[in-house]
Amino acid sequence: MLAAHREKTTGPAFALIPRRTRRKRTRAHRRRAALASRPVGPAPFQASASELEGGIRLLEVHGELDLSTATQLEGPLEEAVASEDGAVLIDLTDCQFIDSTGIALIVRAWQRVDAAAGNGGKGGLVLCCQNEQVRRILEVTGLEHSLRVFATRDEAAAALRA
Repeated sequence: MLAAHREKTTGPAFALIPRRTRRKRTRAHRRRAALASRPVGPAPFQASASELEGGIRLLEVHGELDLSTATQLEGPLEEAVASEDGAVLIDLTDCQFIDSTGIALIVRAWQRVDAAAGNGGKGGLVLCCQNEQVRRILEVTGLEHSLRVFATRDEAAAALRA
């Protein structure tokens, strides 16, 4: 096997290839090998809650919101919509995918906030999302027309303050 390798790299055909081309091929090979060794799959899911000025509760979603990860968002989301005047902003900017479980979770939260607002509360729920795949899912399900969806967090927060 070693002899066959020497023959490939020292034979007459190999000598005709300019040195720069040979180096480029090995660099390209190393780049492909490095890319192949990277893990392929979704980013780890993370949901974080914080509060913005004006009492707006911010929930940030990172990764894929699906059946296996929705429970991690459920607790912070329930806390955020618990008060009658809860203003909730769900930031889906770093959300890579959302399935029907995630959609249902957002709809339930929206219904609770909407019901509280109908009973004299001042709350509201808005989304901000720049990811085209997630926006497409919101559009197909009709949520983009029912909920207020904004491109940036600043626009969404301004809408809640108004």
